[in-house]
Amino acid sequence: MKIYFLFILFFSKNLFALEYSKIEFDGCPENAYCKKETGINRMAWITQLKKFSSGKISEVKLNQNIQSEFGIPVSGWGQENASLLPNILMWDSPCKQHQNPNNKYYITEVFRKNFLQNELKEYPHLFFARAILLDKNNQPYSFIVPRGDAPLFIKDGTLYYLREEEGIFYGLYLDKEGHFKITKNETSPEPPKESTCTNEQIALFLREAPSPNFFQGQYCKEIWDKTTKSYKKILLGWSCN
Repeated sequence: MKIYFLFILFFSKNLFALEYSKIEFDGCPENAYCKKETGINRMAWITQLKKFSSGKISEVKLNQNIQSEFGIPVSGWGQENASLLPNILMWDSPCKQHQNPNNKYYITEVFRKNFLQNELKEYPHLFFARAILLDKNNQPYSFIVPRGDAPLFIKDGTLYYLREEEGIFYGLYLDKEGHFKITKNETSPEPPKESTCTNEQIALFLREAPSPNFFQGQYCKEIWDKTTKSYKKILLGWSCN
């Protein structure tokens, strides 16, 4: 009985570990480490998104489904143990600083219903990007945001991202607390502009990075705020891609 238990434990561990294989399950993206269940949920998400795009379901209904069922795919990074999480996709990172065998990071997409900090603390091997903004007193504060992307505009204190999945474009609103809301595509009356980061923004960004050499650098943009009708400075990190 003991031998049988150890066999089951060993088999289960390897079945769900990151390096077990890259089996091409239905719904899984090409070359991704992706479990069968993740592929099924990803197909369900894309089906819902297609219905929303074609007007077959409303914005309210889509957001209700996201919160009650599967969430949405958001990009970040993870260490090997993150592969044990449900509904996660992982790829080898092209960044040299992420390839240290003793502290390796992978690119990830994980289906989530929010970015609430008290929930993210339960996943110490999963990491998301931070955007550093300035409040009305020019003091820096951070947003947890998707990897490798800048918001198109700001509205009522929320960041708006234009997202794409399987050729379908949609809008994502993200507030400071970490709540998600899917919406139709929107545009900004003013395009983003290049800017210079403040020392305070850079200092906060570096303190919140997963490790000292995780990013290759940072950059700042001026993003249009539709509510205040003015530009707001935002810092974003650059890992390598």
